[in-house]
Amino acid sequence: MENIKTDKNLKKDEWSCYIIENNGYTYVGVSNNVNKRLRAHNGEIKGGAKYTTSKGPGWKHICVISGFPTKIESMQFEWALKHVPPRNAGGIKNRIRKLNILFNKRRWTSKARLAVTIPLTIKWMDGYKPEHFILPSYITEEL
Repeated sequence: MENIKTDKNLKKDEWSCYIIENNGYTYVGVSNNVNKRLRAHNGEIKGGAKYTTSKGPGWKHICVISGFPTKIESMQFEWALKHVPPRNAGGIKNRIRKLNILFNKRRWTSKARLAVTIPLTIKWMDGYKPEHFILPSYITEEL
């Protein structure tokens, strides 16, 4: 498991949204400590989501979107990502397609502030970066 950020350089108030994958299943969540949260999803420590713990260990990060200044803004993004139509289309390719759609919206939800005012970074893991992924200027990319 690759550490996204070490505890030393993790900003206490910075929140991230992440996409994880296990045997074709995907899950979207938010955390201010994505490495600890992944351990919980894999059953190494308490606190994993019922959905992920029911699928067993082996969850890996597809990507982590960081830079959300508040938990509320990360949760607005998470909610919006889960509700990009069609809602029942799962799998890695569909999650990434929905992420691309969401990144290019003016606002993630009707109550969210303008997306361009929140500079984000997306870090792709294990070669998951898609070929045709258009990022707006307010998002930086790490491989």
